[in-house]
Amino acid sequence: MKHKETTSIKAWKDNIAVAFLVQEEIQRLDKLGIWQYYYPDLAATKEQLAAVEAHLGHGLDKDYRDFLLCANGWKGFTQTVNLFGTGDLMGSSLMDYALEMLDVMDDAYPFSESAGFSKAELLPIAATFEDRELHVMTRATSRQPGVVIWFSGQEIERYPDFKEYFLAMTDYNRLEIERLKNEN
Repeated sequence: MKHKETTSIKAWKDNIAVAFLVQEEIQRLDKLGIWQYYYPDLAATKEQLAAVEAHLGHGLDKDYRDFLLCANGWKGFTQTVNLFGTGDLMGSSLMDYALEMLDVMDDAYPFSESAGFSKAELLPIAATFEDRELHVMTRATSRQPGVVIWFSGQEIERYPDFKEYFLAMTDYNRLEIERLKNEN
């Protein structure tokens, strides 16, 4: 018997499809080949998500978890920034780099003062080796779980949840389309 797809999973599939179409348009307009373009990774399994949650010692945010059930991360989600999948969350060179950036940032500007959260409350969910860009989510154990904060040397923007973050990043990619149209 086939189970009916949940509304949230259907919505995530739609959001991912739109984000992919936006990236396809950027790629079409990118005559100089500024960026590399990738498909989102294949969906994570429930077993992979259970392993991540056991590794982290807490559950994942529902929206992020549902996203991962549709796309297990996305290399080059926004330009050079990789949106983490289960492999990164379990430990990868990019996660190690993201955690190092968290340490350096916390030493310079303690998160409890600058962002209102302790470093222990923050889980990296996207990063790049190319610059200091780091996107974090407050952990389920945080006093305010599920908030996503975009850092690039300093706090750039804050989103109430993963869905708003994802949609905002898609909108930033749309701005890149407009920029490229003006250059061509």
